[in-house]
Amino acid sequence: MEHICLLNPINLSDNTVLESRVEHRRVFNLKHCELNIFETCHPCCNVSLSHNGLVISSMMRGKKRMSLSSAKAFDFLPGETVILPEGVSMKVDFPEADEKHPVQCITLVLEWDMVYRTLNFLNEAYPNKESPFEWKLNFSRYHFKNNRELAQSLNKLTSISMEDNMAKDALADLSLKILLLRVIQTQNLAAPAPVRDHRFGPVIHYIKKNLSEKLNIKTLAREACMSQSAFFHSFRENFGLSPLEYILKERINLAKNILVNSAVSISEACYQSGFNNLNHFIKLFKRIEGVTPKEYRNK
Repeated sequence: MEHICLLNPINLSDNTVLESRVEHRRVFNLKHCELNIFETCHPCCNVSLSHNGLVISSMMRGKKRMSLSSAKAFDFLPGETVILPEGVSMKVDFPEADEKHPVQCITLVLEWDMVYRTLNFLNEAYPNKESPFEWKLNFSRYHFKNNRELAQSLNKLTSISMEDNMAKDALADLSLKILLLRVIQTQNLAAPAPVRDHRFGPVIHYIKKNLSEKLNIKTLAREACMSQSAFFHSFRENFGLSPLEYILKERINLAKNILVNSAVSISEACYQSGFNNLNHFIKLFKRIEGVTPKEYRNK
């Protein structure tokens, strides 16, 4: 089951010394990269994000609304990361930022020479034996959720950047190599599994559209134009999960997205994501995520 990992918290700047209330910036320089901590405590829109180098940006708190050229805008939330190549500008809105609900993110800007050297080293010394059979960044999959390994790498590099340590450039150099590998692995894991049977396309669409409603095998099998027994076995063969396990995974993911909004109660999140019993929802959530819905929100 997918588990979104938040980064370790970083203290907010003192409001009385902010140079700007929109993307106030703290910078920590390293030999091959710079760490930026951005904070916004005022609603605004059409802020341009662009840097010279590979950008790896991860949300700490709050919400941004982001769009890249003609692509559909998306919410950028805590526990998520985006990457951008050099020279690509992304438009950012801060619809909910204020004094009580500041937006904070970290943005790493990596020198391209270091990135290329690292990728070449990995491909020569440790060839990738799985698809796509090459260690490379995928800029078509630029927005993804943090897993535990990626979050640990981001936390480590952030901590090193803020140290007062003569060896921090050396430590950061090693950590950057690990971070790049973790980003690539996370992108590959985030890739949707190929659906070998085209009949499941309408089924998946139906599930996602009706997660808050009652779903059953009979209805899903009818969407796939299959008998119930054939549908059940074929679905498991395609997705590695039973239909009910797949629905549960999608409902838990929906609940996590809803829980990000602190204005929505735990019980509302439960019913909006398709569960009809609060105690059952809490038990399932803890079993799958390792924490209760309330603990997940507080983190």
